[in-house]
Amino acid sequence: MKKIFLVEIGTEELPSKILYQLIVLFYENFISELNLYNIKYKKIDHFSTSRRLALKVIDIDTSEQIKKILKKGPSFKNSFNPDGTPTKIAYSWAKNIGIEINKASKLTNEKGEWIVYYIEQKQKNIEKLLPKIVETSLKKINIKKNLMRWEVNNTKFFRPIRNIFMMLDKKIINNKIFHINSTNILHNHISYKEQKIHLSHPKEYPFILFQRSFIIADYIQRKEKIKAEIHKVAQKVNGQVIINFNLLEEINSMVESPQCLLATFEDKYIDSIPDEILIYIIEKKQKCFPIYHKKKLLPYFIFVTNIRPDNNNRIILDTENIMKARLTDVIFFLKKDNKTKLLDYLPLLKKVSFHNNLGTLYDKTLRLAALVNLLSDNNNKVDLKKSAMLSKCDLLTDMVCEFPELQGIIGMYYANQNKEKYEVSISIKEQYLPSFSGDQLPSTINGSILSISDKIDTLCGMFLSNQIPLSNKDPFGLRRAAIGIIHIIINNKISLDLKLLIFNSIKIYNKHELDTTSISNKIIEFFKFRLLFFYEKQGYNTKVVQSIFSLQFKDILDIDKRVKAISYFQKQEQSKSIFLTIKRIDKILEIHKKHININQININLIKTEEEKKLFKEIKNFNNDTKKLFIEKKYKLILLRLKNFEHPINNFFNQVQIDHFDPEIKNNRLILLKKVKENFFKVANFSYLY
Repeated sequence: MKKIFLVEIGTEELPSKILYQLIVLFYENFISELNLYNIKYKKIDHFSTSRRLALKVIDIDTSEQIKKILKKGPSFKNSFNPDGTPTKIAYSWAKNIGIEINKASKLTNEKGEWIVYYIEQKQKNIEKLLPKIVETSLKKINIKKNLMRWEVNNTKFFRPIRNIFMMLDKKIINNKIFHINSTNILHNHISYKEQKIHLSHPKEYPFILFQRSFIIADYIQRKEKIKAEIHKVAQKVNGQVIINFNLLEEINSMVESPQCLLATFEDKYIDSIPDEILIYIIEKKQKCFPIYHKKKLLPYFIFVTNIRPDNNNRIILDTENIMKARLTDVIFFLKKDNKTKLLDYLPLLKKVSFHNNLGTLYDKTLRLAALVNLLSDNNNKVDLKKSAMLSKCDLLTDMVCEFPELQGIIGMYYANQNKEKYEVSISIKEQYLPSFSGDQLPSTINGSILSISDKIDTLCGMFLSNQIPLSNKDPFGLRRAAIGIIHIIINNKISLDLKLLIFNSIKIYNKHELDTTSISNKIIEFFKFRLLFFYEKQGYNTKVVQSIFSLQFKDILDIDKRVKAISYFQKQEQSKSIFLTIKRIDKILEIHKKHININQININLIKTEEEKKLFKEIKNFNNDTKKLFIEKKYKLILLRLKNFEHPINNFFNQVQIDHFDPEIKNNRLILLKKVKENFFKVANFSYLY
């Protein structure tokens, strides 16, 4: 018989940043559990709001299920004597599970043959199974953060569970989940929590929630409604909204009954506060949407409320007053900070610790100045040094103390006000980019260099202090810093010697008592793992990356060009025969490696026409690719390898390598070794065949 099953878990306010992840994991775990019990269904709909997680299973099969349990016995060869009679081992197994030995059957798979018996067992009534499935599915949600304990039972979940509702068609399932009794009422909106919502059948869900309390339980539907309403409200003032989708997701996860309302603030704030800071306050601090007209900010904003009062004017006025207070504070801090020049904060950094073992922010500033000096050329040395010296000064301003996320942005604005060059001020902002996965990258070369220097200094400092990231712990964000450096180098096409940069960064710390070589090697290995992760995430074969690591690891931009060239080359039809050729050469050289006692080809020992042609091709390849290697045009170099195929095949077909004269034999092996060296100039091909 097919029925509809509904479960709703009513909670206190769930963490907005993980709400959608919670319901998806609950949904996926529930499906896995149903499959485990071989329970069939048509489809499952999931619902989530700030105060509920719910699943509705359509056409769940509630008929009695027979479960077959496999009882595996000894191997077939140990179960029977040569005359075909069962062994004592077989009789003992059969007796243990309560059957006659002749009732056993044979199981064959790739691992071998066994005697087995299938015990048929009636599955529990589905009404008793479903609460267990629900609880197991919730407990298996694997998000370690945000877990809470509450009540005398020390129950553990992401927020305290206050209501559990389970219904199978018209029948309420009374059972306990997390030591909490299920009820016959749905979890209501917090504003209507005294009003009870009874359900006569699961098919009424979630429509009854909207009908009674304006709750939109469907996550996607609620988000689309908010988005559409935002655009509609903005049109009232002839404006547009550039929707910040991270903010939209967050707000959608904070509400159940969304209503978008228009509010305003005074024009003076647009004139007094830089746009970037004003947008930050509206979006990040107040969780509202700014309104634009032709990319110009208007003195309006949209906020999403979770309640529906009889009169919206009061809630609009309260929200405007809160916004006014926050913007007034911003103007106060800006005016106060402007009394002091940015550079005047520099000596005060001596009083601020960067890390217990790594000195102050002033010390870090001096290290940055030294690093950017190493990375800069004569054209930007002065600007970069100035950027480095000003880079941390805004950390002591009232604005950054109040709004830490504005570090760098505030420094840029204050540098502009102090008449610093654009190249200097923009670098101060871009030093923190990228700050998270998917964040924008520095747009200028100076900003890129300062960002790389800042991240390398932190990485080296933390490794020197033995603050090395663990598999599940990275408190200083060193993995993110390394990936950020990789992104900047590749995106902005910056060629630098990473090994030398790390060596110099460690040297600047002046920690003579430590084994700096060992620490430098650890950091290089750390970068290798990050680079492997970087390419694997983009869909590249990690063996390609490793084939390059075995040759060199210092210029990430060069590595990137090789990875892309080899990946392209692997897709070409001609690559297969070339890989086979180099594999054959490699095997021959490995077999005869003891006989190769010199490294130069003796022209006088080249006897056959095939040897001469192969030697000529080696010279031609070196001449043809000399400029290509300088220009790092690895695709063309790899395609040029095709020219070796014909002379090598003729060499193998016509020339006897194992010559009776050891000098000729050695010379022919050296000839092959030179071919291999040409192939291995781009990558260690042994990883790829």
